[in-house]
Amino acid sequence: MNYQNQDLIYFIFCEKFMINSTDIISYKDFGFDGDKYIKMQEDQILDRISQFSGRLYLEIWGKFIRDPHAARVLPGFHVDSKKQIFHNLKDKAEILFCVNAEDIISDRQLSSEDISYGDYVERMLMIIERNIWVKPIIVINKIDVTSMFDLVLNFERRFQKKQYKVFERYKIAGYPHDVNSILSENGFGGDDHIPLTKNLILVTGAASSSGKMSTCLWQIYLDHNIWIKSGYAKYETFPIWNLPLDHPVNLAYEAATVDVWDVNMIDEYHKKAYGQEVVNYNRDIEWFEIVMWIAKNVVSHKNYMVKYKSPTDMWINTAWFCITEDDIVCQASLDEIKRRKDWYQEQVDRWDWKQERVDVCMKLEKKYEEYIKNKNS
Repeated sequence: MNYQNQDLIYFIFCEKFMINSTDIISYKDFGFDGDKYIKMQEDQILDRISQFSGRLYLEIWGKFIRDPHAARVLPGFHVDSKKQIFHNLKDKAEILFCVNAEDIISDRQLSSEDISYGDYVERMLMIIERNIWVKPIIVINKIDVTSMFDLVLNFERRFQKKQYKVFERYKIAGYPHDVNSILSENGFGGDDHIPLTKNLILVTGAASSSGKMSTCLWQIYLDHNIWIKSGYAKYETFPIWNLPLDHPVNLAYEAATVDVWDVNMIDEYHKKAYGQEVVNYNRDIEWFEIVMWIAKNVVSHKNYMVKYKSPTDMWINTAWFCITEDDIVCQASLDEIKRRKDWYQEQVDRWDWKQERVDVCMKLEKKYEEYIKNKNS
């Protein structure tokens, strides 16, 4: 059996065990130029790399290889866009793969089948290695030594036996709001520095809330303590910053992240700096105070991070420029909201998940109706 056939069978095997959020829909009509997006996004990444004289930590939003959510809400988006871009960058890149200790302890369900969090992580790591040809370094975030620490150690040993490098990061008091606590010897300074050799560090994770941005900023803080120049940017797809707050594509993003309570909001930093109303989301906005503190007090005044005036400035996100038919992506986004609502309801029926997740999707459907009504009036 040749390599391509093995790879195809491997993907089919993995897809069988993933939640239905990985499904791909075959569209006849497209509303998005996927080829243009790949070219624009890669060009923007290379341009951002050129702005930093040292190392760039590039946080990757969403799935690292395949992006089925984007392919569903943006008909014409190539599901393997990231794979194509990152494979082109592999010779200059290392990969940090983040997991959340709380997810290890709770055995967070990321699959529709009876598959453990650890098995899910292992399969993701294998997919990355098979497609990008880089072996990720694992970072375990939010470790609390007083709470079932033995489960975290067992997880760590499992992957060390498979020749993965694993680093530990501990829960910080006051996170994420107490900047003084975070940026101290008891915060970022209390964790071990990861020795890296490349100048592009792709930072991804098992799922949402895996600690990707925290990992980037922690490494930058420690880099500069030992005179290594480094900075931060974010590969982002959703929400789409230059679409309206209640545009269906952005509503679909909220539906997809109900489990971690992501909420789209206006980037007030951006509005104050540029007089322009753009869309960001709660976690990036909460973290921006720490980014600004690092830019002002840790990195060199020549570091490109100093130019960031808003969370949206950190982003590399060209999706809006590639939408060709707004009506098509609006309808696809509504279908995604309904699809998520049905899946959350299934979880409520099977495992007694909180009804609030279904209720949020119902509210998003109403927002969609209001948006379309205003658009057509």
